[in-house]
Amino acid sequence: MKILITGHTGFHNKGCQALILTTTKILKQAFPEASFTVFSWEPEYDQKHFYNDLIECRFFEHRFQVGEFSRRNRFWFFLNYYLGVSTDRILWVKPSFYEAIKTCDLLVVSGGDVLADYGDESIKHCFFPIAVAIALKKPVYVFAQSISPYKSNAILKFARFFLNKLSLITVRERLSLEYLKNIGIKAPLHLTADPAFTLMPCSSSRLNEIIQAEHLPNANSTMIGISVSETATRWSDSSHEDFAKIMAEVCDQLINKYKAKIVFIPHVSYPDDPANDDRVAGRAVRSLMVNKQDAFLIEGDYSCEELKAVIGKCALFIGARTHATIAAASMLVPTIAVAYSIKAFGIMEDILDKEKCVCDIRSTSRERLLSKAEYLMDNSENVVKEMRKRLEKIREQSMRNGELAREIIKVG
Repeated sequence: MKILITGHTGFHNKGCQALILTTTKILKQAFPEASFTVFSWEPEYDQKHFYNDLIECRFFEHRFQVGEFSRRNRFWFFLNYYLGVSTDRILWVKPSFYEAIKTCDLLVVSGGDVLADYGDESIKHCFFPIAVAIALKKPVYVFAQSISPYKSNAILKFARFFLNKLSLITVRERLSLEYLKNIGIKAPLHLTADPAFTLMPCSSSRLNEIIQAEHLPNANSTMIGISVSETATRWSDSSHEDFAKIMAEVCDQLINKYKAKIVFIPHVSYPDDPANDDRVAGRAVRSLMVNKQDAFLIEGDYSCEELKAVIGKCALFIGARTHATIAAASMLVPTIAVAYSIKAFGIMEDILDKEKCVCDIRSTSRERLLSKAEYLMDNSENVVKEMRKRLEKIREQSMRNGELAREIIKVG
């Protein structure tokens, strides 16, 4: 069985890495004979950092293509889907892209929230492989997504057209489930959970190597993990300078009150893109702090499993990257999501009451963020007890993504 995964960017984004590692593992349990192909922005890097020798997985380069929904390609879709005329001569795409879809048995859309509204160009690009697969009568599974409200009626109609032709949609939080129902999606629709909740951290021996290499605080320290990024402020139209200043002040206050050590943990680190490298954002916040001597920054390039192990040593985690907060919460670390989209609000609401663990980046302040952090620190025992109770169900829902896939293949 050949499974093709789309919606992925690259493993320099550790959330994307966590999604691919866990999605392939869950689907491999559902289909033991399965092999995987993943469309990637950086296939050589990803292939080198896919560590599961028990799963056959190949990465092929695929980025934006010119004219994906051109008149010519729409005509090809009309011929194949509506008239049943099987032809590949009209479609204007890279041969490797078309061949991967044509030969797959199941197309899976990963990426977390790639079908959400990040602009018309992004939406149409992410729906294009879906459109080709639908025209070729392939089953398409949108896997554990968050889908935020579409901003224009034109894009809403475009997305709804294809969403209603899918074999299966699973969403990873209730807000997306309610939205898809409200816009009239009739495709099979289920609430599950993000597969990354099942990701295992690296070994304790490897963790100790990282702690030594990065000169992180010793085990006796109260460690608070921080994930900052420019992405959160860019997509929320917020001031990154104001956000960085708030984070620096909060870090200083937490150091003063709890004698804590702050560790900036980058979850996205594209070395050639400073605006999308959390190490750059972390350095900027640290430079604004008074207690710089108590702030540490991870500079190396580590896997999602390795960073999850580091995050697991924290007493508190404050994150602007969704999968960094998923890593923290699934390690039973009291967590605050600095949210800019539906995904953070929805996912964290299932883990802990959102009033306790979500700060909207558009309206957050030093006082508001510090108040939530102090509540979680001062009530840590009860918070962890509540998280443990909810996480057991969340992990079961994550595994359900594979069980549901078996059902659509049987129907197909």
